[in-house]
Amino acid sequence: MPPSRPNLVVVRSSPPRAEDFASREEELQAREDQAFKMVEAALKAMGGDKGVGQFITKGDVVVIKPNVAFDKNPDLAATTQPDTLSAVVKLCFGAGARKVIVADNPINNPESCFFKTKVGEAAVRAGAELMLPKESYFEQLYVGGETITHTWKMFYRPFREATKVIGISPVKDHNLCKATVTMKNWYGLLGNPRNQFHQNIHGIISDFALMMKPTLVIADGRKMLMRNGPTGGSLNDVKRGDTIVVGTDHTSVDSWCVTRLLEKQRHEILYLDKVIQRGLGKDWRPQWLQEITV
Repeated sequence: MPPSRPNLVVVRSSPPRAEDFASREEELQAREDQAFKMVEAALKAMGGDKGVGQFITKGDVVVIKPNVAFDKNPDLAATTQPDTLSAVVKLCFGAGARKVIVADNPINNPESCFFKTKVGEAAVRAGAELMLPKESYFEQLYVGGETITHTWKMFYRPFREATKVIGISPVKDHNLCKATVTMKNWYGLLGNPRNQFHQNIHGIISDFALMMKPTLVIADGRKMLMRNGPTGGSLNDVKRGDTIVVGTDHTSVDSWCVTRLLEKQRHEILYLDKVIQRGLGKDWRPQWLQEITV
């Protein structure tokens, strides 16, 4: 039976136009307001009368995992957009969260990544606690998956007090696994030497469906890296999508995004097939989907 309310919501909105604002600061605030309205609209569709409160409640400690892997300007669409991150932090506090922790373990220098992507500034400005990786923040955790068959060192400290977990990812091309959306985002929790997993990239991504059961995942397709991912580097590779996709199952969110936004062939995305075959997630279905415009 399909759920009584959608578990996957696609929200579209026309972006603010730069020429409508007197300053860059006003434009950026308008973009954050747009992201806030888009995510809020999705959660109202999914949560009914409770809206955001269906997922975040008074006293919650929320961990938000953005993709801050590279020290890139956000306009290059290789990382989570800072205005979306800030909007989600504010929605959590508005629902009564006691604390919001924003954490990632970037590939490049963490301080540089959080600065260059503007995610660090956005998180702090919205009232969140920023948690960058330290050696003492990693723990050996049992996974028992296809690729990590036993234990692996994980960036676990942010999750010790978490009651809710949200992933916020870009929507982008990837040279190895063809697409980075919400499930690949959890790769940032792996300790080193994590490069060895590139030899079985689809296997390790499917293990994330076993490891992580997030409260929500949010795919920010307002700007998308269509080519030369995961790092990008040219505005010529970036496309406007004007779309945010919110769901409770990262499998269905990724499946919708890779074909509808990244314009990939579904059969290319082998990690999704692995997840579904392992019974760890479900492909999206029209009866579970709602599309809205704000």
